[in-house]
Amino acid sequence: MVQAAALIFKIKRINGVRPQKILIIRLSSIGDILLATPLLRALRENFPDAQLDFLVKSHFAELLRYHPAINQLYEFNPRDEWSALRNLGRRLSETRYDVIFDIHKSLRSRCLARIAWPKMILRHRKHGFRRWVLVKTKINLMRRVPPIYQRYLEAATPLDVTTAKPLADGRWLELFWSEKEEREAQRELMAHHWQPHLPMIGIAPGAGYFTKRWPVEYFGELAAGLIRQGHQVVILGGKQDVDLAKKIEEIVEPALPRDTRELPLLNLAGAVSLLGSAAVIKRCRLVVANDSGLMHVAEAAGIPLIAIFGSTTRELGFFPQLQTSRVMENSALSCRPCSHLGHHQCPRRHFRCMRDLMPKEVLITVQQMLLSNKAEILSA
Repeated sequence: MVQAAALIFKIKRINGVRPQKILIIRLSSIGDILLATPLLRALRENFPDAQLDFLVKSHFAELLRYHPAINQLYEFNPRDEWSALRNLGRRLSETRYDVIFDIHKSLRSRCLARIAWPKMILRHRKHGFRRWVLVKTKINLMRRVPPIYQRYLEAATPLDVTTAKPLADGRWLELFWSEKEEREAQRELMAHHWQPHLPMIGIAPGAGYFTKRWPVEYFGELAAGLIRQGHQVVILGGKQDVDLAKKIEEIVEPALPRDTRELPLLNLAGAVSLLGSAAVIKRCRLVVANDSGLMHVAEAAGIPLIAIFGSTTRELGFFPQLQTSRVMENSALSCRPCSHLGHHQCPRRHFRCMRDLMPKEVLITVQQMLLSNKAEILSA
């Protein structure tokens, strides 16, 4: 409290007024950027007349391109030389920001914030030591640590920002796209023989690390089971997920109806942009995803979600927040979490955190959620 009061005093002493120029730096990745949207919303609500800008890596910029709270979106190409970084910092310094939120806390973001020379730099707490203790010793000192989006919000405490609230539909995260992405989604779905009159379930088999990926053969079994129950299944992912999607197709192929062009499995992995994927997800009744960027996209789109977690746990801060979301995990394992990010192979070699979660269990959960959502719609 003393430190927060001192920071508030410093702002008032330097500015004399509420901050009028604010920059948020969050360079990557999909989930972290979307988890920063509650902070964006809170800052815009508290400082409606302020210039509110955002700095992000260029290949994630589309996530914020249509966000109505942002005045200017800066893009940073990580392949550029350090001289380009310095030039960007000097460009930022010309704006004379009152406050910069560095919620990335990397070497690059710290350098950019320093070069920009704002009147104040604010950062969130990562709780690195507690996280290390949890991962390495399994002693849990993080039970009361808030999720990531709330930690970002807490960084604004020195500005006396009032507590943010979820949107009317319960969402904390926000994502905006244009009619261009709507047309892209419609075009690709129709090209893959989408049947709008049939319910569609989305599956997102990709993730940044192996230990965050539910086995691809399990996704295949789940997709086949959903198809047998009369659902269409759409596979979502980026270009890095094309091989996973192909394996799912090979598993599901025997379950597809023969002699028909109207196939109930639509493979859109690598075929649509990130915002195009969001527009596809909006057409789904439910999404099954790993702990990945598309999991957060589904949350931001407000679509019921089943999130499958392996090597990471709730305390690390990335669990979905919607009431309509469900998390499936193997809570009985003493080796979880084995990392706060993920591994390229299971450290114990058994990979039980994922392999013990059987497709039949997920299929049953899908059925229960669909019935529950249908009952809520009928009673509304």
